[in-house]
Amino acid sequence: MTILFDGFEIKETFACSVEKLFSAFIDPATKRGWYADGNSSATHETLEYSLDARVGGKEIFRIVLNDKTPVPGLQVDMEGEFVAREDNMLLVCRTRMITGGKVVSIANEAFEFAAEGDKASLKLTQQGAYLEGSDGPLLRRNGHEQLLAGLHRYLEA
Repeated sequence: MTILFDGFEIKETFACSVEKLFSAFIDPATKRGWYADGNSSATHETLEYSLDARVGGKEIFRIVLNDKTPVPGLQVDMEGEFVAREDNMLLVCRTRMITGGKVVSIANEAFEFAAEGDKASLKLTQQGAYLEGSDGPLLRRNGHEQLLAGLHRYLEA
């Protein structure tokens, strides 16, 4: 079995308060709006989404890819557990992605939030182990960049 270890960092600034940005990550209805049902929803059907952002809480996101993807019918499960939280400052999650019933990646993700005047900054640091069959770090980074672009649109609507 081949395992690739890799990490990346993304920094973004949002035109909102740090409280509003942090809430977009911990409020189940808000996060579903930009994450599960956002722009990328054109490529999948959401089978399940739940979020409990307390330490020890879980985030579950199960989808089936549609015919607008290279692998229609593939079920993708993303399961996360929150391992640290400081309101309006920090969320740390341990996540795993499962495709076709097989674990393909495990990652630690830290989301650091800070106020910058009347704006908010976010720094995402991800460290991952990518197993055979995974999308790999480049596609994962691109996926996070697309999600954050959707979060900008969602917050600024």
